[in-house]
Amino acid sequence: MTAPSNSRLILLTGIGLTLVLGASCKRGEISDTGEGPTKEQLVEYYSPAQIQILPFTKVRSFDDDIVPDGLAVSLRPLDGAGDPVKAYGSFLFELYAFRPATATHRGERLQSWTQTIRTPEDQRTFWERVTSTYEFQLSWEGNPLPNNQKYLLCASFEAAGAERLFDEYEFEFRLNSQGIAEDATAAAQ
Repeated sequence: MTAPSNSRLILLTGIGLTLVLGASCKRGEISDTGEGPTKEQLVEYYSPAQIQILPFTKVRSFDDDIVPDGLAVSLRPLDGAGDPVKAYGSFLFELYAFRPATATHRGERLQSWTQTIRTPEDQRTFWERVTSTYEFQLSWEGNPLPNNQKYLLCASFEAAGAERLFDEYEFEFRLNSQGIAEDATAAAQ
């Protein structure tokens, strides 16, 4: 009889401990011990700390023809841990002719665009969930870019109460002249 009474005692002790521990922590309740981050720290942790213009950024046509209409910019904001994060604020894009003989490589400024993201609707318009990036279509103002040249796209991001963030992206633009001539011929017929 000693073995069954020891088993029973161990079982009753286990049940008692479970009841005592279960009573001290209710399901779904988070205890505030004061050791977690403050609201300000959470905003800092999950706000953009860096922006990256991705190599998917290219001169593109935004309609069904082959003639480029502007730049399709793929941009990813990153938090302090280097993870993709959404951003609320203003993006400024500036397109420069590439000048190799200067420290900044910025030649003549050719175009500039501002894109503001302030609402959830703005997020739905520009945020790509699959790639965790923003996709912006920046249309030309005036003449398109000269062909077979190198360019520098500079982006900055500014949000209320935060430091301004910057990134640059160099690219070459080579227009398919033969494709444009064929497209123009087909449209004329």
